[in-house]
Amino acid sequence: MSDDESAPNSLTNYLSQAYLPALIFDEDLPKVRHAAPQWPPIQELDMDRPRLVRIVSEIPLLALQNAIQLCPLTLALTSHATDYASFESRLKVDWKNTRLTLPSPGMTVLNRSTMSHLVVNGEVDFLAALEYLILGTTAEAVRTIERRPFDEDELSFSRICVSSARNTRRLWTVYTFGPQTPPTNIVRPGIAILALPPWMLGAGDLQEFSSRRKFQRNELEKEPQAPSKPWSNATKVWAMVYDSCRVSGYRWFVVTTYDKWVFGTWSLEWSGADVTEPIPFDRTRGMSVVQILTFWLECARNKSRYWRISADVPRGY
Repeated sequence: MSDDESAPNSLTNYLSQAYLPALIFDEDLPKVRHAAPQWPPIQELDMDRPRLVRIVSEIPLLALQNAIQLCPLTLALTSHATDYASFESRLKVDWKNTRLTLPSPGMTVLNRSTMSHLVVNGEVDFLAALEYLILGTTAEAVRTIERRPFDEDELSFSRICVSSARNTRRLWTVYTFGPQTPPTNIVRPGIAILALPPWMLGAGDLQEFSSRRKFQRNELEKEPQAPSKPWSNATKVWAMVYDSCRVSGYRWFVVTTYDKWVFGTWSLEWSGADVTEPIPFDRTRGMSVVQILTFWLECARNKSRYWRISADVPRGY
């Protein structure tokens, strides 16, 4: 590791040690131990055309960790990681940035302003904590890497509330980082982050979402009418993520409850998806969540080529 990278106030050092503090949830909020209660049918997820995803594959965490941290020689042995050295060189920032709000040992601590965002009384507080603590920090890390002003609108997350056309009811919240205009290219640089509070999506739901699976043709087109065979919460999340990414053209995505994080990619023709297992918010051994998110965002923006998107399923599969 170079002197720049090991400097106490380097961005590399900050990202590798920064951690998400635990949120303090109001005692009246629902407690979910494993899986959240079954969601009612969401008619807006019914499609007149099929969602094309067929196969969900696993992203090995060790390969991801190698892509972020290890030497180029080791990375050459993995199937996904390339050009790691250029990524590491982009993180050589040797000046302190006070707008990186996550605590990091020896660099930043939890101040009063940060602690005020930890108390969650409902979904509004949950989204505010997500934005202030990690999305804002990740966007600032990208601006720091590219030496852009802190208020650069182009390098910021945008919150999109997906609502029903029938009654304006809000359905889910997605954050995007990338062009907001209608897609003009097949693949657009950017990422979509689906944020659901932990009382709506439990650890068991995310485990089901991230498991290897094969979707039957047209399985994700419409939820079965038979009450005995509803879509699980995890299946509904797949439909949400597909729609959120398809409308924007982004092939990179994240699903998070703050407590758990799943990172994924779509294939060029949307038939394949790769996802990690759920990563706990307080995992800092080997790699931190904000470090992974910064890495994922830079890959999604085509700034370097360390990771490939998912492979398409052969035609006729």
